[in-house]
Amino acid sequence: MLDLEVFFTRRKGQLRVAKFILRNGLRVSPDGGLYFKDIEVPHTSIARVLDVDRRLISATIDSILSDERLRGIYTKLDSMVLLRDVASELGFGAIEVIPTDAASRGIVADIAGIIADSGIIVRQLTTDDPMFKNAKMLVVTEKPLPRELIDRILELPEVEKVVVLN
Repeated sequence: MLDLEVFFTRRKGQLRVAKFILRNGLRVSPDGGLYFKDIEVPHTSIARVLDVDRRLISATIDSILSDERLRGIYTKLDSMVLLRDVASELGFGAIEVIPTDAASRGIVADIAGIIADSGIIVRQLTTDDPMFKNAKMLVVTEKPLPRELIDRILELPEVEKVVVLN
């Protein structure tokens, strides 16, 4: 398990930067660069988004590269396309599931099972790692889900809330 809080103890600013890099799938290159796919992302751009000094970005990357385990993770990160924001334009449905506990076992299987049993195809399903605060699941389906399916998902004990995105 990746426990960034332990590695970045007493370095809360670096912890925030490291989580941002991880959550956004930015790859750290061995020479200290940040990449979105093959596009280099300037440290100043990340600093501006996080409202921190660019040197904090560089220091965080140096810390990541100094640790064999973190280097092995962060140098292999990759981003992916999320269909959430274009689901309606594609005629798809999209929901966001807020779990009661993101580390609950079987939550993905239960939700995917309810949708699959209805004959609706899941086009994309992504979840945040439970280590992130406010972790959630995004489900994009071939068509918008009918109300009765959303109600069935809401009946699951591990589901706190469902937000229909389109």
